[in-house]
Amino acid sequence: MTVTGRPPRLLPAEELAGEPAEEPAEEQGGGPRTLLRLRPEVVVTAQGDDLELTHPWGRQRVHALGAATVQRLEALTRESADLADLERLGDGGRLLHLLRRFPYLVITTLADRFGEPIVTAVPIARSASLPDGAPAPETLVLSRFAYLRRLPEDHEGACVLESPMAPFRLTLHRPSVGAFVAAVTAARPVTEASRLAGLDPAAGRSLAALLAETGLLDDGTAGDPPLWDFHDLLFHARSRPGRHDYPTGGVYAHPEVAQLPAVPGAGARESGDGIDLPVPDWDEVIARDPLLTEVLEGRSSVRDYAAAPVTLDQLAELLYRVARIRRIVPADPEDPHGYDVVDRVYPAGGATGELEIYLSVVRCEGLVPGVYRYDAAAHRLRPRPFSGPADEAAFRELMTAAWRATGCTVDPQVLLTVTSRFGRLSWKYSQIAYALTLKHVGVVYQTLYLVATAMGLAPCGLGSGDTDAAARALGLDWTAESSVGEFLIGSRPAHLPRRATRFADIVGQARSSG
Repeated sequence: MTVTGRPPRLLPAEELAGEPAEEPAEEQGGGPRTLLRLRPEVVVTAQGDDLELTHPWGRQRVHALGAATVQRLEALTRESADLADLERLGDGGRLLHLLRRFPYLVITTLADRFGEPIVTAVPIARSASLPDGAPAPETLVLSRFAYLRRLPEDHEGACVLESPMAPFRLTLHRPSVGAFVAAVTAARPVTEASRLAGLDPAAGRSLAALLAETGLLDDGTAGDPPLWDFHDLLFHARSRPGRHDYPTGGVYAHPEVAQLPAVPGAGARESGDGIDLPVPDWDEVIARDPLLTEVLEGRSSVRDYAAAPVTLDQLAELLYRVARIRRIVPADPEDPHGYDVVDRVYPAGGATGELEIYLSVVRCEGLVPGVYRYDAAAHRLRPRPFSGPADEAAFRELMTAAWRATGCTVDPQVLLTVTSRFGRLSWKYSQIAYALTLKHVGVVYQTLYLVATAMGLAPCGLGSGDTDAAARALGLDWTAESSVGEFLIGSRPAHLPRRATRFADIVGQARSSG
């Protein structure tokens, strides 16, 4: 569940403590009120003076709290309470002590004197600490990893401020808060940022303190990690549990959308029956393949080709041994989460079979230069003729990008572009879908390396490619199916062996030096 910090209903102070409510601080000339409540996923199970807390991170038992504290904690699952009222409780602040013991379960809201929310801080990691109203910094600047985004429509257009460096997510309930955040993208005094955002100084100080306590500012001491790019750190933090509270894994978050077919149909620019590829003979392959250890030790990237190019038969065997579909297990029609399982040579999470392979051919004996899609179920190449000069220009861009990725060392013979039909994964998996497809690409790379080496071809995985050129050259909508890996295949020069004859390592050297 994504907690957006919806407007809270206040728990009266007399209900909390049996005492008359005092005038809110803001009416006495102070700043915004601080409201606390438990996350909506928290379940409080009372057992006399004891209770059990069940929440997204697990479960805890707390003993000997006293019936009054148990009752007050249960109330915080339904309503918000003013921090000032909690601090006036006559039982020694036992409830506040408990909230500070489990700060990752507590939502903090800055509200105006009427209890209407201004900004809400939602803990998203167990490392979160309860904001304690520390003084605001005099000058502040936003972390370079912080970002502002709109949540989907089912969250009523809520806008949130997040950062992979912060254990909190802030929901901004008013445009003036967004303006304050924009003002501190450059280092500014709190008073100046408040004036630019149209906030009164007290509200600006409270907001600045909350930004500091929730980890969304560059604090100028430890600083932001210098070796991370923004997108890399965000991707890492959001695609693994621990630094966020979004639903993760096989949660089937899109039941209203039909799962994409296991085998894609004819695509753009495809027509006709295609080119049926020869199926390799098992006995012949087994008779000539080197041993696995010889291939593992002999594997290397080869950026040098023989004079004669790779052949169609060689490409056919490589694709068959690496990328074909071995079988499809149909979905159970009675299972709402069922989908066709795709079994391939390489392992893949969920067996979704989202990866496809396209061939961009410059030189191949038996194959006309151009673009082809590998039909992994029929072991067939589907030509994708260029529809005009723009497609042909995109093809040249794609090959130029591959040439540059090799350090401009080799003119490609055949470029294999690995694409992902993202919907096959994201239909089932949340948060981890893109990370999972990249793990699959890595498995495909290793399988291509091993099989190509065993066959005596020249393999070379590339570290980058041109997403836009690939989409135009291959005829794809890049948001639905996009390139996620590039791999060159060519003819291996005769002087390069395809197998190793011994282990190569630096074990002896490392041991003698260390």
